Amino acid sequence: MFTVYAEKDIFENIVVFNDQAPHWFNIFCNHSEVCLNMTDEELASEELQGTPIFEFIMANGGRSPIALKEFFDSIYEDNKVIADKPRSAFFLNYSKADADAIQSAFGVIVHGNEAIEDNILKGSFFKDLPKDSVFENQTTKGWQNLVSFSLPPSNAMVITDDYLFSNEENGHVVGKSNVIQLVNAFLPANLSIPYHLTILSNDNPEVGKPPKSKEWCERLAGELKAAIVALRPYPIVFEIVFTQTLHKRKLILNYINATCDKGFAVFRVSDSKTVRSDNDFRCDRLFARVEPQEGDTDYMAAESILLQLKSKCQSVRQFIANSGATVNNRILGDCNADKSLKNRLINDV
Repeated sequence: MFTVYAEKDIFENIVVFNDQAPHWFNIFCNHSEVCLNMTDEELASEELQGTPIFEFIMANGGRSPIALKEFFDSIYEDNKVIADKPRSAFFLNYSKADADAIQSAFGVIVHGNEAIEDNILKGSFFKDLPKDSVFENQTTKGWQNLVSFSLPPSNAMVITDDYLFSNEENGHVVGKSNVIQLVNAFLPANLSIPYHLTILSNDNPEVGKPPKSKEWCERLAGELKAAIVALRPYPIVFEIVFTQTLHKRKLILNYINATCDKGFAVFRVSDSKTVRSDNDFRCDRLFARVEPQEGDTDYMAAESILLQLKSKCQSVRQFIANSGATVNNRILGDCNADKSLKNRLINDV
């Protein structure tokens, strides 16, 4: 479940005055594990009839919040610890200005005790991408033109697309230019910690053609890393896993779940703005859907994908340890020495 870390008074305000933040109220009650800045003894004393915590428990089939005072103490001692909870949200005793600054610094949702942004996890974007359509205006083109909507904070990204690097135009890998632009469209402007980016794709995707060589994979990984780390002033931890990945093409950030029907190599290399073939792009925040009749939340969908990708990466790592790197079993970039991944999103599941 989605995890919320909240001060008791902020939690109670959302639960009691649920008309002021109805979306968060729904997330708290139906989709979250709520952790409060309380000791076990303090929580037990509040689990009595007539208190907001008791009413919350009754509304949740007897499920109580969790007391985690020591963890909250560590947050206030060093805000950086929230970066390791990349798909959680924090409601802390800070002014709005301070909460916004912490959120921007670490790429994780932080609300203070003055204002709650109720729609931060709500909303969807969909765009049909007919072949030969052009995405360009006076200031942006291609992926940056397509991703023209506001984004929630983020500190990590995972892209999985089996055929991302399978096509070329005039000797240029179509997916290479596209993924650089795609990443550029989603990276936050500033961050106080390294950003984590992991790409999974097949290096033997074309039937009847020889697989990509070790040298080809290493060259592509090096060129991608050089181009991507140059996009922002903060460090970017870049990892690429060459493997037969999932059939679904997914882009996952802390609070976003996005997909393209025919993969992310959307635009032509020649101009980076013209759609290569009929496609579409969908981008949903984690709780764009919260009602039972709307089906699964995107949080659940992202969790399922991340678990599958984590298992896939562990299998590749084990294969390399036993037999060495080979076709569809390569992990390159800034991974750990044992080929385990650093990516926060993959390590969060």
